[in-house]
Amino acid sequence: MFGARAGRAAAEHASHGRDVSASVVAQARDERRRLEEDLLNRPGHERIADLRDGMHKTMEQSAGIYRSGQTLTEAVQQLQRLRERATDVAIADRSRTFNTERVVALELAFMLDIAEAIVVAAHAREESRGAHQRLDFPARDDERFLAHSLISRRSDGTTRVEYLPVTITRWPPGERVYGEAVPHARQDHAANSPVSS
Repeated sequence: MFGARAGRAAAEHASHGRDVSASVVAQARDERRRLEEDLLNRPGHERIADLRDGMHKTMEQSAGIYRSGQTLTEAVQQLQRLRERATDVAIADRSRTFNTERVVALELAFMLDIAEAIVVAAHAREESRGAHQRLDFPARDDERFLAHSLISRRSDGTTRVEYLPVTITRWPPGERVYGEAVPHARQDHAANSPVSS
């Protein structure tokens, strides 16, 4: 509810602003046409469920905790194919009010954009950081990648990766070390557990 209100308020504010460029107005007009005409009037051949399933499998297999340059490259290609197929999605419900099928189709397009951004950013980071492990780059590289990834799409549809600086406030970055306290915890647990006979 609040997302819809915020979106309407933002759209109204933008349309009454003095600094609205002609390109933004044209983009809004194109988006409205896409939502109201193209999406509902085209015949479409692709099933939304098939595309979502393909996206899910691609992300699970290629962009999980353990990943490599090869699997990420394949994922980018698979997601681009899924995005192309999503332009031919079939929507059986032609109504203009409470059309949940149209909402699901739009959500799919947004999820494909986000999935591609995740995979492109992961591919550009030639390092392992936190819980994400690049099998081909096992070490962390603060020199190159202690930064926020910013992904944008060019007008030709390709993506660009840029980096924004990270502001270190309280704790400086350090290597994650797992398992140091485990032997101690086992001893405490053993000392406090009842003895069975």
